[in-house]
Amino acid sequence: MVNITICDDSPAYGEILEHKIRTCMRDLDMEYTLSYFNDLNGLEEGIKKNQTDILFLDLMINGRNSADWVSAFQKSTNVQIIYMTSYPEEAYSISETEHTYYIIKNHLTPDILKSAIVKALQKLSKKDPNLKIIRFGSKSYTVNLQNIVYIETFNNNISIHMINAQVLKIYMPLSRFSENLPPYFLQCHKSFMVNMNHITSYEPHKFTLFTGGTVPIPVKKYKYVIQKYTDYINNI
Repeated sequence: MVNITICDDSPAYGEILEHKIRTCMRDLDMEYTLSYFNDLNGLEEGIKKNQTDILFLDLMINGRNSADWVSAFQKSTNVQIIYMTSYPEEAYSISETEHTYYIIKNHLTPDILKSAIVKALQKLSKKDPNLKIIRFGSKSYTVNLQNIVYIETFNNNISIHMINAQVLKIYMPLSRFSENLPPYFLQCHKSFMVNMNHITSYEPHKFTLFTGGTVPIPVKKYKYVIQKYTDYINNI
């Protein structure tokens, strides 16, 4: 899930951009949320309450240069900034801030918008090790690995069970998929991996999860698996 926010003091342009983004995300076949603000104060409050991954930010908001706001705000966030303006001569101020892309509004095309979003997604996955882009055929998912509860596989058909009960399905060997997973994932069974941060209890021969579900632990591997789990918990 990618959380996208637009901040522009023109509701009319905000509506146009929202339509363009929805079309682009549909073409990318990615799940997303989209929110809109018309002033920086509302934007700041909105970002504090809800996660924002990509921010389309008008360079001038109600007469205020938004790059000045970004300079202070960006120190504590991983939001990818895509600046927008109708006045290229104002763009000198953005050189002082980290940003992903710069768009001139009347030059915006579907290809430019797609390039901006794809670049932001790539930077997000590099900056946050818990973010992973998972591709299956033509479909791409942006997944926060912390939100994966467990993973199961059958004949290389992987089902990724998310904390919100969503199940993502991809086709590849579990051994290959697990190569870049962080150390809080434990392979407790040949067909299961569990996020140890979502375990509430264990007993012969299963883990119980915060979601109420369970994952199996083979009899022969029980002591080994539990030792790996307790070592992880004791060293957090």
